[in-house]
Amino acid sequence: MIATKNLFKTIINNTSTLVWMCDAIGNTTFFNQAWNRVLDRENETKLNSNWMVNIHPQDLANCEFEFKQSLAKSTGFKINYRLKILNQKYCWISNYAVPQFSLEGKFKGLVGYCFDITSLKKTEQKLIQRAASDRLLAQITQKIHASLELEQILQTTVDEVKQFLLAEKIQINRVEETKQLTLLVESRLVDSPLSCDISEPKQVPETLFQKNIACLASGSIVSQNFDESSPDQARACSTLLIPIMAEAKLWGVICVENCSIDREWNLEEINLLERVALELSVAIKQAKLYQQLEQANQELQQLSVMDSLTQIANRRKFDQYIAQEWIRLSREQSPLALILCDIDYFKLYNDTYGHPAGDRCLVEVAQAISKVTKRPSDLVARYGGEEFVLVLPQTPIAGAKYLAQQIRLQVQSLKIPHLRSSVDLYVTISLGVSSCLPHPDFDFEVLVAAADQGLYQAKERGRNQAVEYGIELY
Repeated sequence: MIATKNLFKTIINNTSTLVWMCDAIGNTTFFNQAWNRVLDRENETKLNSNWMVNIHPQDLANCEFEFKQSLAKSTGFKINYRLKILNQKYCWISNYAVPQFSLEGKFKGLVGYCFDITSLKKTEQKLIQRAASDRLLAQITQKIHASLELEQILQTTVDEVKQFLLAEKIQINRVEETKQLTLLVESRLVDSPLSCDISEPKQVPETLFQKNIACLASGSIVSQNFDESSPDQARACSTLLIPIMAEAKLWGVICVENCSIDREWNLEEINLLERVALELSVAIKQAKLYQQLEQANQELQQLSVMDSLTQIANRRKFDQYIAQEWIRLSREQSPLALILCDIDYFKLYNDTYGHPAGDRCLVEVAQAISKVTKRPSDLVARYGGEEFVLVLPQTPIAGAKYLAQQIRLQVQSLKIPHLRSSVDLYVTISLGVSSCLPHPDFDFEVLVAAADQGLYQAKERGRNQAVEYGIELY
């Protein structure tokens, strides 16, 4: 029997598995040599000391509970916890306990065996962190695709990444052509200290700044460790710079900082930031294409409502604008005036001087009319051929007629020769003027017809004059 016990003890003491035993009330009766080596203790002298003091404080309560429950119920248990070992570091232990009974069935205590699962826990933690990183990246990617506003995308990114990394400050800076950094967006933890700012030349030496930019431009990451003793404030921050590339050029940098305590950025965090930077590169390209598309659309829109020759509004723009103002002013009960202008004997001008000269004449007349109108709400448009039209919101007939006379004099002052005109030696214009209070039951065409009637009368009376034609809708 003794030989069997000694053989058992020899086997147990030569295994790398941590083995222990306790009696029915929880007193430790055996630690194998692997346990003693891990805890740096002697089996004989410290057998009954409280080994649980080496358990991590966050895990201790659960371990004590499971241990007491097993003793009370005469059952085994399986628990994982962190244990402080001889080098004062914690390792993860998976502890299994099996109940022992006498031949009579009386509970005698527990036999436990433990395995070091630190590597498994690290792998598990990496997988958890990677899954969290993937979820965060998926969220950022989704928001990037859901928005075309770059500033909103950048702000969302720094807010999300800050919460994930629990970094004190995250910035995204734009690298200008001068290789200076311009802060675009920033996110800080609440109550975070005022930290070094890489965009401040007073806090970052020029040589370090230039070195960082050179490294970043090559696509490399810049990491700067915490150095509390350094007189340079910038060195008192754990800083990580991640380049944001766009079209193979350095577009900007993600700057992550911790200044209250030292922090070593782990590989998973760096990988996440690199992946975020790649997504931002896509967002930047997407935003640029969107801006180009918007600009092209605006140019097309401008072209669609602009007369290509005179560079003033065309007939389409006139129709849109007067319809809009007719509705608006009918609600406000404010007057809307219209002036129709026609170049006198323009066909004879073209026949005499040629169409290129006729085009130049149209341009000069359009510019002269535009000079007279001062308000942003006034619209000058080419109505068709040699006819021009002015839409004058909130203008009574007296004001419209005064403006018509100013236009006539402005055109006459151009002194564009017109030898075949029966009115003058120079180009002149005739104008029809009308104004009314728009009525929702009528169309704006009634105002156009009235101004056209005024223009007709101006021509009948000898041209080179403005004639008003009244209209009452109420």
